[in-house]
Amino acid sequence: MDFGLNETQELIRSSVAEYLSDRSPSDFVRAMATDERGCTDDFWREIGELGWLGLIVPEEHGGSGMDMSDMAVLLGEWGTALAPGPLVESAVVSASAISEFGSDEQKADWLPSIATGETVVVPSLVGMDGSTDPNAMGVRASETSNGWVISGTSRFVPYGNSADLVLMPAETDAGMTVFAVPVKSAEGTVNINRVKMASGAPACNIDMNEVVVPTATVVGEAGGGADVVDHMMLYGAAARATQMVGAGSAVTNRTIEYVKERRQFGRPIGAFQVIQHYMADMATKVKSAKHLADRAAWALSADVNGAMASRIVSQAKWSANTLMHDIVWKAHQSHGAIGFTWEHDLHLYTRRVLSWRADFGDSDSHIENLGRTL
Repeated sequence: MDFGLNETQELIRSSVAEYLSDRSPSDFVRAMATDERGCTDDFWREIGELGWLGLIVPEEHGGSGMDMSDMAVLLGEWGTALAPGPLVESAVVSASAISEFGSDEQKADWLPSIATGETVVVPSLVGMDGSTDPNAMGVRASETSNGWVISGTSRFVPYGNSADLVLMPAETDAGMTVFAVPVKSAEGTVNINRVKMASGAPACNIDMNEVVVPTATVVGEAGGGADVVDHMMLYGAAARATQMVGAGSAVTNRTIEYVKERRQFGRPIGAFQVIQHYMADMATKVKSAKHLADRAAWALSADVNGAMASRIVSQAKWSANTLMHDIVWKAHQSHGAIGFTWEHDLHLYTRRVLSWRADFGDSDSHIENLGRTL
């Protein structure tokens, strides 16, 4: 299957690459890794104005109405540059979930502002035990005459300190239900505590005590939250796999250039056969993982049936998790000690790749899913 870029996608790729080269160099990435919010308002507003946050938002709600294959082009460049911000969380995972399961009112209220960047919506998909098992979420909701009352803790919510809404799965008498919780303005007690992550990107534990939300915040049907969670995991895994491949590609290209220049024993270290084997192995792994990531984006764009799409996405995420991990460590072996210094860019990629491996399902969970869907 040919996943070459069409004219529109090539325009997206070149535009994003040029913009990020100027606006998100490594110094900016390094600064955002220690920033409380992980992204500046100016940067987020600019990418909203460029239309990138609304790429897969339907046209009738202020977006471009494109599909995941188009978004994957943008995501690959985002991974290459390690650009900051909740692009995957808000513009992919949340936007697609609201488009698929939201009511007409929710779509009209939230999608246009997601597309401009005015509203940041992020998912909460990590349970109390650190897994992505929807049955392990530590949140409970009870229906009342005034709506719903929510209590519990959402763990490791990405960009939770910047979010306007958190798509939060909760246990109810009807079963798993997803709520769009306005954590900044909710009635009740909400404590947002940032958690230090290896990647540098912000994540938060959100503690809630008797938070009251209206019925209109239910995304989909009460008791139908498992389908919403599955959708968010699917789109998140496909998107993150593409980002990881972009990062792995950048690491490979940078390492190839480094071994051409670094000299030892009177010649470039790239002249040594073991280093040549490393470079060939890294390049091959990038190509393999990219094909699977592109196929995952295609599966979501082509509306492939549920079990097959899930299998294809799990193949892509497992491949990205495994192969990009190998790539960054071979890069460190080729760079030596300099790759671990704060001033060098390599560790930025390593920390991000290692952290991303756990997002939207780790390798074990995707292997298990492959077994279930064969």
